[in-house]
Amino acid sequence: MSFDVLFQIAMRNTVLDREKCNCSSDSLCIGIVHNLSIRLCVPHNDRISLTNFTCACQAGFSGKRCEYEDVKIDISFYDISIPQSLVVHFITVREHDLESLNSVPIRATMFKKIRFDQDTITFFMSLPFHLIFVQLEDKFYLTVLQHIYTPSITIPTKIARSQYCPYIRELFNQTFIAYPILRRIKYYHLACIKDSNLVCFHLILI
Repeated sequence: MSFDVLFQIAMRNTVLDREKCNCSSDSLCIGIVHNLSIRLCVPHNDRISLTNFTCACQAGFSGKRCEYEDVKIDISFYDISIPQSLVVHFITVREHDLESLNSVPIRATMFKKIRFDQDTITFFMSLPFHLIFVQLEDKFYLTVLQHIYTPSITIPTKIARSQYCPYIRELFNQTFIAYPILRRIKYYHLACIKDSNLVCFHLILI
């Protein structure tokens, strides 16, 4: 199929807006499809296929044709100073399968800088997740907990001191820390009994 034919077919379903395109120097921008800001970058190749293409989606959309709306997470700051940047960890908890040992949670991590005039920062996530931990330097905060993942929604949340996850050494003495991990696990609930406001703690040494 020639490039001229491909261009004519694409143009029938495309709203032309070259100013919003972001294509490489060896590609031709056709435009935006279905008002979803899909940037079609077609290589200069007469043998190109209508099914062999890549869409560069705008933030908040994903999929082969940008047909899926990502989960939007708006993070604000409650009683914590706004930092210059933050790291967000998305955790997906896998269902335990007796036939498979691969039940380790999946983690996806994002980093963003915060402008001086920002008091809310937005992340988009296309992958399923159940927990969100925000990392500010060496401190962790549990900001989202959902038992059932819901796609294509907006989650407003905040970082507050009450969501702080202390390091295990802040909760237990050195004798306890020296126990083998399987022995320690049996006593983890004591930290929650001692402090009813404790939402989480971690074992990651930064």
